[in-house]
Order: sequence, then C-alpha cells, then structure tokens
Amino acid sequence: MAVSDILARADEDQQRVDRARQLLQAPDPAERLGRALDAITRPVDAKLNTTAGGALRTLPVMRLESLSRHWEFDDRRFADWEAQARHALAPYGDAALQLAQRRAAWSATRAAGLLDGLPPALSFRVDAMLGQIDTTEAALGVALARQLDLTQRASELKARIHAGSNDVAAAIEDLDRRLLQTDVPPLWQGLGPSAGTQAAWKEVERGLQVERQFAVDYHAADTGNQQALRVVQLLMLPLVLWLAVRSKRTAVDAAPPERMARALRRPLSAWLLLSMLAVLVLEPDAPLLVQEVALVLALVPVLRLLPAGTLRALGAWPIGAIALYALDRTGVAAVADPALYRLFLLVLNAMALGLTVWLLRRPVSQAPALPAPDGMLQRAARPAGWTALTLLVVAAACNVAGNVSLAEMLTSGVIDSGYMALLLYAAVTACMGIVRALLGQPELANRRLVRQHEPVLLTIFTRLLLLGAALGWLLYTMDRFRVLRPLHSVGAKVLDLGIEVGQVSVHLGSVLVFAVSIWLAYWAARAVRRVLRDELPGNAGLPRGAGNSIASLSYYGVLLLGALVALSAAGFQVGQLALVFGALGVGIGFGLQNVVNNFVSGLVLMFERPIQPGDMVEVGTTAGTVREIGLRATTIHTYDGADVVVPNGLLLSGNLTNWTMFDRSRRFEVAVSAAYSSDPAQVLALLEATARATPGIAAQPAPFAQLTGYGDSALNFVLRAWTADAGTWGTLRSDLYARTLAAMQAAGIPIPFNQLDVHLRGAPEPPETSARGRTAT
Repeated sequence: MAVSDILARADEDQQRVDRARQLLQAPDPAERLGRALDAITRPVDAKLNTTAGGALRTLPVMRLESLSRHWEFDDRRFADWEAQARHALAPYGDAALQLAQRRAAWSATRAAGLLDGLPPALSFRVDAMLGQIDTTEAALGVALARQLDLTQRASELKARIHAGSNDVAAAIEDLDRRLLQTDVPPLWQGLGPSAGTQAAWKEVERGLQVERQFAVDYHAADTGNQQALRVVQLLMLPLVLWLAVRSKRTAVDAAPPERMARALRRPLSAWLLLSMLAVLVLEPDAPLLVQEVALVLALVPVLRLLPAGTLRALGAWPIGAIALYALDRTGVAAVADPALYRLFLLVLNAMALGLTVWLLRRPVSQAPALPAPDGMLQRAARPAGWTALTLLVVAAACNVAGNVSLAEMLTSGVIDSGYMALLLYAAVTACMGIVRALLGQPELANRRLVRQHEPVLLTIFTRLLLLGAALGWLLYTMDRFRVLRPLHSVGAKVLDLGIEVGQVSVHLGSVLVFAVSIWLAYWAARAVRRVLRDELPGNAGLPRGAGNSIASLSYYGVLLLGALVALSAAGFQVGQLALVFGALGVGIGFGLQNVVNNFVSGLVLMFERPIQPGDMVEVGTTAGTVREIGLRATTIHTYDGADVVVPNGLLLSGNLTNWTMFDRSRRFEVAVSAAYSSDPAQVLALLEATARATPGIAAQPAPFAQLTGYGDSALNFVLRAWTADAGTWGTLRSDLYARTLAAMQAAGIPIPFNQLDVHLRGAPEPPETSARGRTAT
C-alpha cells in the first residue's frame, strides 16, 4: 500500500467496518432460516419413521405414489430454502472475506515499514481502524459459526430427502417388477397374513396423518399454480351465475342445445365440477389426498351435468361407474391389512363383474337409435364394456391365484378410468354450454369476429376441448394401469439422445420442444392476426389502414416472440447463436441486400399505409386488388384472376397508383363519333342526358361531354363520367356505350363509317382478259 493512499484506504476500510456492524446489528437470519428448516425437517422425519424397517415394501402403490410426490415437494421446498439461505447468508461471508483481505493488506504494509514515521493523528486513526476490524471479524466469526452449523444441518437434511426419494422410487420399481409374481398364497389356502384390526387402524391413522401434513404444507407453500387456481375458481363462479341469469332472458330459438344448457340450469354444479377439474389440471403435483377429495366432490356434479341423451345412450353405465368409484375409495380403510384388503378387492371385483355382465346382456336391437353424438357413445359403450369385462375377469383370476398387486391395478384401473371418462365428458359439455352462452351475449354476439366466424370458433374450441380431454384421460389411465412411469423413463432417455460440439448441444427433446413451440407460435400468430383484422378495421378512431398494419405487425411480433421462446425452451443460448448471427450478417452484406430491402420496405408500407387490402392499384403493368400485404412481398389479385406477388421494394421504388386510397370514386371516358352533318350542341346535350340517366353514374361531379376534334370522316366527341364505386367502372362504361348508341339512333344522329379514297395508277390487266387473248391467238 502506498503511503499516499493510506488515509483514503483507511476511510474505505472504515466504511467496510461500518457496513459489517450494521449487518451484525440486524436480526440474525440464521434464526429465521433455522425455523424454516425445522418446518421441512419434521415431515421428512415423520415419513422416515413411518417407512422404516422395510415398511415401504408392504405399502400399496397409491401410498407409494403419494410418498413420491411428498418427497418431490420436500425437495422443492428445500431448494427454495437453499436459495433464500444463499441470499441471506452471502453478505456475512463477503464481509468477513473483505475484512480479512484488508487486515492482511494492512499487516503487509506494517511489515514493510510504511506505517513507521506517520503523524500521530494518522497513526492513531490507523490503529483504531485495525482494532475495529479485529473486533468486527470476531463478531462475524460467531455469526458464521452459527450459519455453518445451520448449513451442516441443511446438508444432512438434503441427504435424507434424497435417500427417502430414492427408497420410494426403488419400492415402486420393485412393485412394478412384482406385478407378474404372486404376493400371497392362493385363495384356496386362505386370505393370507393379517395385521390385525387395531394395528391396521393405527397404520391407517399414521398414513392419513402424513397425508394431512403434506396437504397442509403444500397449501402453505402458496405456489404460483395455487394462486392461479384460486383466481380461476373465484372468477368462474360469478361468470357462471351471470350467464345462468342472462340465459333465462334469452329467447327459446337462441338458447343453446339441451345437452349444453344443463350447465346453465345448474350453475353451482357446473362451477364445482370445473373447479375440481382445475385442481387436477393446475396442481398436478398436489397431494393425492387433495386430488382424491376433488374427485369425490365431483361425484354429484358429474351425475347432475351428464346430458339426458348421454344417459339414454349409456343406460345405467354412468351410475354404476360412479357407484363403483365411490365404493373403491372406501377401501382406504382396509389397505393396511393385507388380508382384509384382498377380501375387499374380491368383493369390489365381483360387484363390478356382475354390473358389467348385467349391462352387457341388454340386446343391441332393444336400444333406441339416437342421433350423434349420443349415437356414437351408444355404439362405443359395448366395446368398452367387453374390454372392461375382460380386464375384470383377469383381475379376479389374479386375486384368486395370489397376485393381489396385479388384481388391484386392473380393478382400480378399470373403475378409475371409467369414472374419469365420465367426469371429462361432463366437463367438456359444461364448458361448451358456457362458451355458447358467452358468445350469445350481446356484448360479444355483435362483434364482427363472432358474427362471421362463430361456427368455426365453436368447432375449433370443441376440438381443442376434446383433444385435451382425450390426452388427459389417456395420461390418467396410463398412470392408473402403471405404464406411465416406465414410459416416461424410457421417453426421457430417448429424448436425451443428441450430439454435443463444444458449447453447442442438440438433443432430440430440444428439437421436439422447438418444433412444437414454433407450431404453437405460428397458430397463435395467425389467431391474433385474424382477430385484429376482423375487429380493428371497423374502429372509427383508427386511421385508414392502421388496423391492417397493427394486425400484420402483431403477427410477426408474435412469431418473433414465439421463436425466441422456442429457442429458450429448447435450451439454446444467445452465445450459442453468435455464430449463426455472424453468418447471417455476412449473408446480408453479400447476397441478401434485396431481401433486406424488401423487409424494410414492408415495414415502411405498414407504417405509412399508402395501400391496404382491398385497394385497387396499378404497379407497372400489373393492375388489380391488393389481397395481402406481407413483410417481404404484397399479393395483388389481377382482374384476370391471377395472383401476382410483388416485392415490397418495387412498390416503393416505382410508381404506385392507388385508385381507392381516399375514396372509391373513378372517372372514365366514352369516345363517340358523329357525322359532319350533325349538330354538335345536340350531340353534346344528348350525351350528357344519356349519362345522367344511366344507373350508377355519380351526380357529382356531373357528367360532361366535349368536342375533341375533327376526324377524317366524323366529328369526335368524348363523354366523361364518374362512378362512386371504382370496382364497377368497366361494367358501367359498357352500359353507357350501349345507351349512347341507342340514344343516337333514336335521335337520328348517324355514326359514319370510315371513308377511304383509293387512286389506282397503271393497274395491271385482269387475268381473265389475258387468258382470252392468248386463246384467240
């Protein structure tokens, strides 16, 4: 340290000491972080105690799946705690490090003898500052010791979380491997080992306590998905009630179909059903207890919202499926006792088999024919019933043979998938009823987009709903039949395949994510452009052509944003794309000048708006109507029916004639000739009167005729007239030609033919005369 810098460095170090003291005077974050860490530790220890001693191998698959979610939740909570700890504890470590470095610098300066011979005041200042550094370092050391102890506890907790998660994953894999193996002796040898009623109830209570604590901790986390769920539920209730009240005032002919209107007649059931379905969609990682409660609460709304046509088509199938699902959920009380649970599965399987056989005995010929889509459900019910019957028979045989795991999976899978299909079908029907009622409200029904495209919008929305419901049902069914986890593991390995070159890595999953993101961005951009093009042109507050410019710029803006999101989702970084951007710059400099010129010209066209779709223009030898203005080129539909793609650069660099830029008025001419014997004044008056009497000719500016010159055989006149619609000027001119000819003929004004005087000099002798002369000779 230089002598000249000693005073300045002393002031800087004094500021560091003051900041460290302020940090020490603030509440110690270790206490707050310690309490948060204890809140994570308690459920972790409870789960470890519940599953100790190989108890995981005896738990059913639903408990294991719930424990897996619980461990994942604990892992996320711990990751959040780690982020908070790094943010809160980092200043202490940084302050201690800075003070240690400054103390070492001062010690080196003193050892070099640079502090000898300083003035007494300056020497006292340096000594006092060094003493404060030592005192502050000691205090920081105490705080850091507490923090190190806290981080040590956190490290141990993280290890326990990972160990518990790995144990549960191993137990699920082991259970999947044992699906084709017998768990207990065959049924003719007894039900198998029993844990006793009291022990079973204690096990159930411990499991419910863990699940209840998981639910409490999950909702206390207040994640973004939970906030979104509350917003959806709170907004959906007044919307459904408002539509239900408004729909009562709607005319009968404008009311939605009966299968759609049931959601409006029973708004509370519709709200409860959609709210419970939103729990499954927005909280896929929620505790199984929460999701099961949501499914149970939806039992009654599903029955109330199923259309009458569906009940006629399926008969007693929906009621039976819902009753079996409710009975299946009562089996949680017997799950802790293997023998009792096996007996419960047998009874449940027998009831499902009996109900399925009874429903399948109904002859197809006795079923009334129903229109679509209820007829499709009616035709699909019997194949689904035979499939369920086959699976239930296999499940019963497995239970009798001693493979209770496979029997449980097949029985619960059939019942749960059937109930989920009914729930999703009722939810789709309710959503369609709500959307139909919403589009039927005057506030939306009078919008141009809704008026013109309501059937298309409903069709698209219905297909999206059906696609989402089908995918949701498929995922749920695969999970219940225990094939989703293995497929997910295999799919993750396949999607992870790829190549890595330096810092650039390309994987199959990244490419797939990029392609799907681009596809979604493309359709989103098209939808935004369609909505804006339908709504903005009718806005009187916007200048001419502004609506089309906004729609086009929004289209490209959404595409650009979607491309950036796709690149980010695929794992690309800006640094990895530097080479691509550099090559693009070189390409622009050498070979893409015209392309860039056209893009810039497109932006100029969109901002200055000299043309817009529908304008009648002339560009060079091309004349027609503007169909679309793109960022690179503009499409013109010619009068001959061809579509000509004109680069935007040509529109700005050449002469552009727009016949409809400010209005659609256009003037045209009709040339007329009259004999020299005609009265010019009579002809002029006749032409103007004929134009005024022609439908489609504008009164202002008024038509006028002029004598333009003397022809070789006639007087030349021209009639000029205006039309308010430039698109009909050709037809109108043809009509005016015909009317003018008829008027001149009626007035006796002749239109002379062209006269040509031919003077022959030295005409050759006709061939016939020459031939007769040779014959006479």
